[in-house]
Amino acid sequence: MVTGNAAAHLTGLDSVQGAIDTIEQYYENGWTDGFPIVPPTEDAVHRMIEASCRNALDVIGVVPPRYGVATIEAVAVNAVMAGCKPEYMPVIVTAVEALLDERFDLHGLQATSDPAAPMVIVSGPVVQQIGVNHGASLFGPGYRANATIGRTLRLIMINLGGAYPDSGDKSTLGSPAKYSYCVGVDVDTPWAPVHTEFGFAPEDSCVMVYAADAPRGNNPGGSGSMEFPLWILADSMSNLNHNIIHGGHAVVVISPLIAHTLHQEGWTKDEVKFYLYERARVPVERVQRYKQLRYGRTQEAGNPYYWPSWLNVDEPGITVPAVRDPRNFLVLVAGDPGRSRSAYCPARPYNPPVMKKVEMP
Repeated sequence: MVTGNAAAHLTGLDSVQGAIDTIEQYYENGWTDGFPIVPPTEDAVHRMIEASCRNALDVIGVVPPRYGVATIEAVAVNAVMAGCKPEYMPVIVTAVEALLDERFDLHGLQATSDPAAPMVIVSGPVVQQIGVNHGASLFGPGYRANATIGRTLRLIMINLGGAYPDSGDKSTLGSPAKYSYCVGVDVDTPWAPVHTEFGFAPEDSCVMVYAADAPRGNNPGGSGSMEFPLWILADSMSNLNHNIIHGGHAVVVISPLIAHTLHQEGWTKDEVKFYLYERARVPVERVQRYKQLRYGRTQEAGNPYYWPSWLNVDEPGITVPAVRDPRNFLVLVAGDPGRSRSAYCPARPYNPPVMKKVEMP
């Protein structure tokens, strides 16, 4: 179906039963994520390719661990199957380019036992142009663009990359985020959008792919200074996780209400990052104990992966930050503008986020 340079399409579906039979065939062949698919008819795939403004056989890259070829046509087939509209195609192509960038290390993400999934973060004018949800129920159901763009990446990882449970996908527990993980951000924000931190212009539309666990939400409630929601957010991040051990990035999402009130109180985005850096910490003794229990003392002198030299600290009161640099906090503004809620999306630190500009037709 989607293992070669060109993908086979369906033609002549002229009945409801024909569509149902096709869906059942895709289940039997293992070409789905567990949900029914939209049959990729010739016309539907052609419209998707046209919307990309690219040649059908242009190669974006290969998808590990099976290394199927991600042509524009193969991406279009999976986009149709996921239920996308053609106007989503430029964002999808950009997301696939970021996913297959060697810096992202998709092979490591596919083969890990962690529950992380590629989180697609869309920013810039395209968020509103194609209807990516950036408001209430940000991570939830109900928005076609979010659900189907995120699902397209998962279908590509399955159909081209061979990421079937317990074979290409070795995640021990998995995650609901592995079905679809796509959000729009920084539409209603007092600060510059996140893509400007990666060298893009404010008016650009961009897509970031970030390897993350499912979001952990916080409900600070109350009133008064918005330092309190930041304090709660920092507390939720102060635990033993991959970032604490190996660095990496950390995505935090704060609602527009929190962001605008912080801005009115004089906070910059950099000050928010530094506040989290100072408070989202774990005592070094706990980190050392974690290492001792997990890997044993025999690893201490040998492999810095198991026992980094910076853990050999014999001073009271030392704490380890959630990330190694305040700039590694990615502060995104999205969600219900009327509520002071936040979320933390823990990263898999070995897959640095990759951002690319959307080339609009």
